[in-house]
Amino acid sequence: MIRGVLHYLLLFILPLAAHAQQDRVVLALSKEPAALFKSYQFFIQEVEDKRTNPGAALGKVIAFGKEIPAALPGNAEKELFNYWSFAAPKKEQAYLPLYITVKDLSLNEKRVGPNKVTGEVKLSLKFRWYRDMQPVELTGYQTSATYTRPETKYDYEKLVKQLLDQSLVHFQKWMSSNAGKNPALARNLLLVFKEINTAADDDTVFYSPKRPLIWDDFKVRSAKPGSRYAAAVFTSFGYEGRSYPKGNDLVVEIGLKTFMVKSMSWGRPESRNAGTLRHEQIHFDITRLVVEKFKERLRKAELTIEDYDSEIQYQFLEAFREMNRDQEQYDGETGHGLNAGVQAAWDKKVAAQIAELYSVQ
Repeated sequence: MIRGVLHYLLLFILPLAAHAQQDRVVLALSKEPAALFKSYQFFIQEVEDKRTNPGAALGKVIAFGKEIPAALPGNAEKELFNYWSFAAPKKEQAYLPLYITVKDLSLNEKRVGPNKVTGEVKLSLKFRWYRDMQPVELTGYQTSATYTRPETKYDYEKLVKQLLDQSLVHFQKWMSSNAGKNPALARNLLLVFKEINTAADDDTVFYSPKRPLIWDDFKVRSAKPGSRYAAAVFTSFGYEGRSYPKGNDLVVEIGLKTFMVKSMSWGRPESRNAGTLRHEQIHFDITRLVVEKFKERLRKAELTIEDYDSEIQYQFLEAFREMNRDQEQYDGETGHGLNAGVQAAWDKKVAAQIAELYSVQ
């Protein structure tokens, strides 16, 4: 008679033994062979457990007629890393290394009546990756589920796995919809230059080797008060920047403009000859060559996706100083065009540089 009773109790307990011991419920998170998605471009680099009480514990559930702890077999970082890595294994080196921060993962139940238990499972995650050793926040995921059940065996593992699976599916959808649109996913910085050669007014002449300066570009027909020079051309350069994602790249487009301003350029009526005009044209050519040096500065600069703008601005200021030095050197060596021999040498040198520049564009 006693044996029959014991045998009956063992049969009652055994169905629950795969998931629970007398003192706790263990969620093994068995791995399913079926893939969660057809394609993806990330892998799990690391899982961080940032819950209030990190470790294996999940909460309390009702089992064996009492409230007992629910837990993973090992600490959450290891168990979740193994589970998610099985679902999304690393297949390509170019995949995004994904870091997942667990802010909440909990399972709690309470008895609310005879043979009646309510429960709630929660999951809150943050996704990020590191670019140039700097963290880049991507997106988050937060969900919860409540349920009511009779006080019998319950598949906690299936419940938690559904939430874990949904979190990766959510990230995959987010990544797919943001690819090529969100700078946070950009892997590389691609620098692109374009030349701006149109103006909104007729006071500006943009540089073109096919359009040399003419005296009509010098609107002021008298010298600045106190100036002993024959003419002066006001030339300068600037840039307009914009950025946009394209595939795995963040494209940084730099629009460059080399120009002279008519209303700030002058020439004495008696000095408006071919030689003086040629001297002023070389000033314009020098400005254009400095723009090319500015481009080379940017190509060699350590531009990062996190902070490219300040570096571009710095290199622009350095190039602007270089332009002023080059212009002063030109005027100093040629005596503002009065030294014919040196002027001819500058003419030849700059003309060759401009010809080479536009022959390779």
